Amino acid sequence: MRHFFVLASLFLLFSCENDVNIESEKEQIIQAAKAFSQAYIDGDLAKQMSYYTDDAVIIPGNRPMIQGIDEVTRYWDIPASIKVLEHRINSTQLEVDGNLASDFGIYEGVSVNNNDTTAFRGQYVITWRKGKDGQWRMAVDMWSALRN
Repeated sequence: MRHFFVLASLFLLFSCENDVNIESEKEQIIQAAKAFSQAYIDGDLAKQMSYYTDDAVIIPGNRPMIQGIDEVTRYWDIPASIKVLEHRINSTQLEVDGNLASDFGIYEGVSVNNNDTTAFRGQYVITWRKGKDGQWRMAVDMWSALRN
């Protein structure tokens, strides 16, 4: 009977630890998404790109797919006349399975282009991949605008 309690205790301990780890991984991804948004607002392109994998693919709404970090960087290198004032990624569902995670939800923000302020909103799907360095990065990023 004593062995049963020891085994049951170990099972519960490891089961709870796995849940904590998944929640910790989710929190790391949420923080990476927030940091990406902040880098976008700050106009820090190098920091923004650090949240993508080297083989990243982005699929902007109504545009061709863009592959590789160099091409992704060119896409995100916005003209000096545009300033992003707000940007948020609001996850609706985030699932982690090992070193991959799927995330979908709503993004929204505000930008200014030559004194013309525009609010934007859309939906997204992101596949996150955890690197050997332990950091979560976007491997596939797909989005499309929603009409207000």
